[in-house]
Amino acid sequence: MVKVFTNREVARLLLEVAAAYEVKGDSFFQARSYDTAADSVEQAPVLVKDLWEQDRLQSLPGIGGSIAQHLDELFRTGKVKHFNWVKKGLPKGMFQFLNVPGVGPKNAYKLAKELGLETIADLQEACLTGKVAKLEGFGDLSQEKVLRGIEQMLRQGSQRIFLPVADGIAQRIVQRLREIPQVKRVDTLGSLRRMVTTIGDIDLAVQSDEPVAIIDIFTSLPEVKEILNKGKVKASVRLNDGAQVDLRVQQDKSYGALLQYFTGSKSHNIRLRELALNKKLSLSEYGIKKGGPRGELVEFASEEEFYHYLNLPWIPPEIREDAGEIEAALDNKLPQLVESSDIKGDLHVHCDFNLEQSHDRGLMAMPEIVKRGVELGYKYIAIGNHSPSVSKHTQTDMRKLLLKRQAEIERVQGNFPQIKLLSMVEVDILADDNLALNNENLKLLDVAIAAVHSSFQMSRDRMTQRVIKALKNPYVHGLAHPTGRLINEREGYELDWERIFSVCRENDKFLEVNSFCKRLDLPDLLVREAVRAGVKLAINTDAHSFEHLDSMKYGVAVARRGWAEKKDVVNTLNSFP
Repeated sequence: MVKVFTNREVARLLLEVAAAYEVKGDSFFQARSYDTAADSVEQAPVLVKDLWEQDRLQSLPGIGGSIAQHLDELFRTGKVKHFNWVKKGLPKGMFQFLNVPGVGPKNAYKLAKELGLETIADLQEACLTGKVAKLEGFGDLSQEKVLRGIEQMLRQGSQRIFLPVADGIAQRIVQRLREIPQVKRVDTLGSLRRMVTTIGDIDLAVQSDEPVAIIDIFTSLPEVKEILNKGKVKASVRLNDGAQVDLRVQQDKSYGALLQYFTGSKSHNIRLRELALNKKLSLSEYGIKKGGPRGELVEFASEEEFYHYLNLPWIPPEIREDAGEIEAALDNKLPQLVESSDIKGDLHVHCDFNLEQSHDRGLMAMPEIVKRGVELGYKYIAIGNHSPSVSKHTQTDMRKLLLKRQAEIERVQGNFPQIKLLSMVEVDILADDNLALNNENLKLLDVAIAAVHSSFQMSRDRMTQRVIKALKNPYVHGLAHPTGRLINEREGYELDWERIFSVCRENDKFLEVNSFCKRLDLPDLLVREAVRAGVKLAINTDAHSFEHLDSMKYGVAVARRGWAEKKDVVNTLNSFP
């Protein structure tokens, strides 16, 4: 039986091939292409194996025909002859050491080859006994850096930080920095600014004429547990909660170039660099040089000026993934991405009314939900629960519960005339393809969102059949958290997305972009496919507690990364349905 590879495992294999090419010096461009492909696979919001089954591997940025062929061989046979050939003759310990933060391919090779090390434990022991410091090109400082990298790897494992968690950490530090008199502006950088689903290190930029003073204050913040690096214009620290934050400070005249350069993505910047080379321009974090790397430097205070110099409009950070955004910019066809201010209501919120639901009762009273909806400027908000447990209730029982809840919603509505309250249920799609509520009970609702909460291991065809039957029900409005994934915990189930999109379009159903931190589902890659297919979206919080009501911006970010516009999102309308 052929092994089922996770995205992380596929990305790891691609990184190993990139490292092998770099160490052997065979081809800089091959090494770069595999490195780019590895990034794309690791950040892919859907199973790459699913894309392979749908013959859509090349829909991922950075996956060209050659790499797609190799991945086809991997998924069919469990191995790739070309990968083994590229890695032949290199010490296997080298590939283990690539997992250590700060250890690149050439140093990984030297550590494995010259010290005869094979495992992380071997490398840690070599550091503790001083052997690494004696290697040419290393020394005490490099040895300490390797040891610290090993400790970080063992402490953090392979887990990346959920986007909302990373954003919360970053905003606390950003607020601290904005209180410093010498600071003119603070921005996030990297994957956080692009609002990628999970984040590694948190990168920040500060605009200031006094970088040394800023660095001193930053490294002295009470949240800082450990200073990892400290220079005149940049520093890295570890916070008390374990997160690493890297800060760069730049003066006004070139701040825009720094912002563009360190926002990335790597693939976007490579593509931008290729465009610049055709104009005999060289890009860097300081600006653009005319006539090549040794030419005159043109500095840019803003990103808009930077892009305009390349005859491009400013490109929103969320879509800087080399997924057609540069071509769209050249043709003046960039999408007008949906904004948080476009959202007129939340169609998926769980209250504490006891509907005797199957699971996950909400923690908020109805008035609490509605008051926050008013504060957020919503025109409507859906008050909901999971459907009642089918094992403990008849449909008649469920009807009585729904009517009792409806009476309470109407009572609360009387106190909040400025916002429309909608009666909602997140309806279980049962393993036998039926819905937990029958049609007579579904008719009582303003919003019915179907969802899979059990029997996740069904085959792709079987799960697709199950979901399609629910979507064809005339009283169902859409599908909640459509892939069923829980980030870092559970891969999503497999669906035939072309069939799902077709049914949604033909039956006027929406697919949810769920803003909850562990879901962020529909993922951005599928959002883009849905938009291309003409399928409507609903961006919802799936809030179960009060703080979740403010998470809408993360669902909006996912939708933006999928190139969704206001017209693609049903809850940008002034009323529903």
